[in-house]
Order: sequence, then structure tokens, then C-alpha cells
Amino acid sequence: MKSFFAFAAVALAVVSCAGGREPSVEALKPYESEGQYMVPVKDVTITLKKIEGTFFLMGETFDLGVVRNPEIKPAFLDGYAIGTEEVSKELWAAVMGGEAGKAPTAGVTWTDANKFTEKLSRLTGIPFRLPTEAEWEYAARHDASMPGSLWEWCDGREDDGSYPLRGGCQGEKSCKPNTRKTLEPHTKSPSAGLRVAVSTGEAAPAFWKEILVESIVPREESDNKPETISVNGVSFRMVPVRGGTFSMGATSEVNAAAAFEDEYPVHSVTLDNFKLAETEVTCELWKAVMGTLPPLLQGGKYPVGNVSWYDAQLFIMELNRLTGRKFRLPTEAEWEYAAKGGGESHNCSFSGSNVSMMVSWCEQKDAKTHPVARKMANEQGIYDMSGNAWEWVQDRSGKYSEEAQTNPTGPSKVENTADLRVIRGGSVNSKWTACRVSNRGENYANMFKSTIGFRLAL
Repeated sequence: MKSFFAFAAVALAVVSCAGGREPSVEALKPYESEGQYMVPVKDVTITLKKIEGTFFLMGETFDLGVVRNPEIKPAFLDGYAIGTEEVSKELWAAVMGGEAGKAPTAGVTWTDANKFTEKLSRLTGIPFRLPTEAEWEYAARHDASMPGSLWEWCDGREDDGSYPLRGGCQGEKSCKPNTRKTLEPHTKSPSAGLRVAVSTGEAAPAFWKEILVESIVPREESDNKPETISVNGVSFRMVPVRGGTFSMGATSEVNAAAAFEDEYPVHSVTLDNFKLAETEVTCELWKAVMGTLPPLLQGGKYPVGNVSWYDAQLFIMELNRLTGRKFRLPTEAEWEYAAKGGGESHNCSFSGSNVSMMVSWCEQKDAKTHPVARKMANEQGIYDMSGNAWEWVQDRSGKYSEEAQTNPTGPSKVENTADLRVIRGGSVNSKWTACRVSNRGENYANMFKSTIGFRLAL
């Protein structure tokens, strides 16, 4: 198996907000009001914002202005509630004693912070705790007031025995939802404070893990009719691909002399009917669905790039919410079958021709993508399956088997701790060999590049 990009290995880091104490739905219920909890502590009230279980991309994502060397983790969060403000001196005094005041409590160690939450829990009967980093960051991405006041202790021990703080403090240059540092648990910093959190006992929606981890993807039954779909004024066309049996891999007809080891063994695959988008997802469609574009893109009918495999899944989830449909990424087998022309195949090396320049943008000196559908379509009427932008598919990367398969979906488990996902088709800066219909690429699911996009399936 080969990779066309020299990215550092990144382990699949699925983060779950599992606090150290039992969920507290019943204990919290008396204090619930319009999405918040108002918990009295002596003469002080703690206000907590209720956050439902969800999935998000944690770390240096494009929306925070970071462009190069991203460090992104997929985070699954169970339901929780987090303080709308940092713990004040007034609240600290009500629990621990000492001087009261409206200002945030500062100068506490991680150990002090945990002693506070433990005593607060005994006073209220509610198992308060420090938020996890994922909980803190997700809340901060939806509340601009969180970063920039004090560093706030979070739970989650580092390998060196230190603990994380989030948010930055006044006077520092970078105070974003992903800003972090670590300190020893007994270190007292004058700029370190805390806010409290509590689990609500509501699990993250099961479909996130089914799609992103287990690759259980809801499907529609294809009616073998083309259709045009419009979303917020932008239209795209889905092309029916009649199912059938084909030889997957580097068959002799598709320039096998240029094939790589991971294209073997050639094996028989049978697929049901499905639909595939006529073009890659364009910048204009991405913006119509998501509201904004990833940075550094040209917009319009260029294929969207700079999106990770997880970003593609978030786009699809929002598209399905808007349309009520079950769009998805194609499987690797569906992608190759369609690229080879499906039941109309002419056994071409590239998708629709044996001459790469007829159907693909590849080996381009400026390495910039081109508007979609400017080259010749393949036998199915589908464009740009060779060259222009690599395309994410649903499958994890894995070796082929000699056994015949029906509707394969790739390996079911992460191998070697790295969530490698398959990319197909080659791109503008690929050699022609990478744009062949049987060629396979791979990349880490949390990485992105300007020449990696995706195509929709139904």
C-alpha cells in the first residue's frame, strides 16, 4: 500500500467525554430551565449550559485560521453541561471558604480545582467535575467569551504526568478555542482558573460512530433514474449506475504494466444499483450547504479541496438534513466500477479514455485544480474521475483478497492505530500512473490537502 503524501502518522484519536463520575440526569432535573441548569450553592447560583451529545473535529481546523500542519482529532461527546462562567471567588468561598468576590478565581492548581469539584459535589449531590479538553473546546467554539480570560484547568492526564489548560489569558496573542498548554498538577499559576462540568447521561447519537467508526452507512435503493437536486440555489446531478459484476484491480486492459502491488490480486466484485454524482462536490455546492468555504479555494465550480475525510462526512450529514436524503461517500468498489464505465465499460486505462489528456487533468505544473466537467465524460456520463482532485471514498485502506465479494465496504477495524482512508482518481499534480482507474491512494482521515475532495453517492 502506498501513500502519495508525506504527512506525519496520526493515530485515530476518538475522544469521548466520559467524566470520572456517574451521569446525573435525575440530580440535575430540578434545576433545568430552557436549556440551562441553575444550581444553587448557599447564596450563589451556578449556571450551566446544556450541550447535547455530538461529534466535532477538535484541534487546528480551518475555521480557526490555521492552514498548514493541522492536528485534528475526531471527538465524540456524550451529553454534558458546562459552566457559562469561570468559577468566581464568590462561588469558591461558598464551597472552600476564603475571601468572596465577583472576579474569577485564579492561582489554583489542578489538585486544588479537583478538591473544589469534589466538595461542590458533596454539597449539591451533583457529581461535578472538570471538563475534558474536548468538552471545553466544543463549548468554546460556540461561545466566543470563553477563550482569553484565564487559563482553565481541564481533565485528562498527559503521558508526562501534566494536565491541560485551555483558553489562554488576557494579554496573550493567541486565545482560540484550541489554545492549550500543560502544567504539573501541583503547579500554581496566577493566571490559572477553572469552570465546572457535569455529565447529563445522554449518549452521543449512535449514527456518528456507526458511520465514522463502524462504516455502517444508511443507503437508498436506487431507481436507476438520473436526478438533479438543488440546495440553496445550487444544483448537482446524480447519475444512475446499474449494478453488476466486474473485475476489481489492475486487469490487463487498464495498463496493468503501470500497476502497484496494492492493486492485486484482481478479484470479482458484485454491486447493487447506485447513483454517483456527475462531478466532484464543487466549492459552490459546499458553500451552499455549509455556509462558508475552506480558505485558499477559488470558489465557483472548482472541486472543493482542503477537506478531511471527516469534513466530507460533516458536509454529507448537513446535506442530508437539508434534503431529507441519504447521500454518502461511495465505497471504493463503487468508485472503481463507475470509473471503469460500469456496465458500459470500454476497458480504458483512464476513466473514459486510454489517452489521459482527453479525460483528466494531471501532471500540471501549477498544481491548481480546474473547474469540473471541462474534459470528456466517461461511459456513464461522469466527469473527472481521473485527475483534477483526489476523491475520498468510505473505505479504510486495506489489502485486496482473492475471494469474490458482494457490496464490499473495506476493513471494519482501524489497523496500526492509524485511520487511513482510501483516496481515488489522482489529481492535477499526480503522474499519469496515479490517474488510472485501478490505482489506489490513501491518506489519514483527519488530514486535508488542496487537491483532495470527494464525490457523492446514493
